[in-house]
Amino acid sequence: MKKTLVTGLAMTLFTLGLVSTGSATPVTLVGQGSQWQYTTLDFDVYPAMNATYSSVDWAEAATWATGKAAFGNSTIQSTYWAADTDLALLQTFTLSGRVNGSATLNVAADNGFIIFLNGQQIANKNEEGYTSIWEYSISVAGALFSSGINTIAVLAEDHGGLTCFDMQLTADVNPTPVPEPAAMLLFGTGIAGLASGIRRKRNRTIS
Repeated sequence: MKKTLVTGLAMTLFTLGLVSTGSATPVTLVGQGSQWQYTTLDFDVYPAMNATYSSVDWAEAATWATGKAAFGNSTIQSTYWAADTDLALLQTFTLSGRVNGSATLNVAADNGFIIFLNGQQIANKNEEGYTSIWEYSISVAGALFSSGINTIAVLAEDHGGLTCFDMQLTADVNPTPVPEPAAMLLFGTGIAGLASGIRRKRNRTIS
């Protein structure tokens, strides 16, 4: 009975010991001007702006070009984007922990864009005229993120000159819970006690 109690207590403390070693920390998941895989689309995102994630074979991204945002067709942009063409953009990032609350997606775009996180649409905007940093600020629910590798995909459209696209995704992230040393010790003690109790019971049964 004692051994069972010790084991239960140890396992409970072990579970309680799976706590974060720190508080939520501001993290930039996708940075302004970061590297993207990209390709020119063979269909027009504008004016329908109803393309889905499956509209593009994202698995082909390995054969796409790699460029540093901001994408644009003016000389002030880092990666050239030909006027009157539409782009597919792809980037992955690793999340170590979980997003606390919601993330903030800041976007500078002229003209339209559709953004997907892990295959799910999180933004769809299309406005004419000059863009600014940051023209759009969008809240993204933390439940849409996965612990580990995440994929951000974009369909960006242009039908004029001086077009550009860039974005920044930030969030407060809670670290992945890790076992506390004391809980690990109690857990090990409990397991040892349980094993000892089983051996004694077997010995009494045999004798």
